[in-house]
Amino acid sequence: RLPPLIREFRAAAQNVELLLVELETPEQVGALKEGKIDVGFGHIRFEDEAVRRIVLREERLVAAIPAIHPMAAGEAAVSLTDLARQPLILYPRQPSPSFADQVIRLFHDRGLEPRVSHEVREAQTALGLVAAEEGVTIVPEFMRKSHIDGVTYRDLIEPAASPLIMSHRAGDHSPELQLMAAVIVRMYSKWGYHVPEGVTRLADPS
Repeated sequence: RLPPLIREFRAAAQNVELLLVELETPEQVGALKEGKIDVGFGHIRFEDEAVRRIVLREERLVAAIPAIHPMAAGEAAVSLTDLARQPLILYPRQPSPSFADQVIRLFHDRGLEPRVSHEVREAQTALGLVAAEEGVTIVPEFMRKSHIDGVTYRDLIEPAASPLIMSHRAGDHSPELQLMAAVIVRMYSKWGYHVPEGVTRLADPS
């Protein structure tokens, strides 16, 4: 639910110039440290003493399957064992660490070796390949809203999640960062989500 947060922040901070830039995790960390961006959102955990990160939510992962595939029939959840037998489309594999590393780890933690058929840069490309019946992929649950003809989404039997992480410069106490945190607190409370303590402190540092 990142887009609604961005819309709420834009409405609450009409005098703030808001630019959205897509960066890989290492690029995002570098841009934060250099002051090129003020807040970053992503799915990859990292360690850097100059950057603070807060896990906002653990987003469930789901399987994206060609609509004509037998596993797409009905509404039943699918297992990683079944998915390991299918051609697997990964994104993005580089630079590492990446979301693809998280997906591979899901299989390896269960003693499974996935059949990687394609490695692409973006989720939309991966879903396009699924629609073309080139294989299956694993995506965060919010991607269900990507209505692509020929793609069906199914829950996983095994528990699997990816973190949604907000990152900012250590020691940043700007009013813009405080406002972003306040927007997250307000919207998460509205949606009935747990509000991380770190976000609450950012929103009200007093």
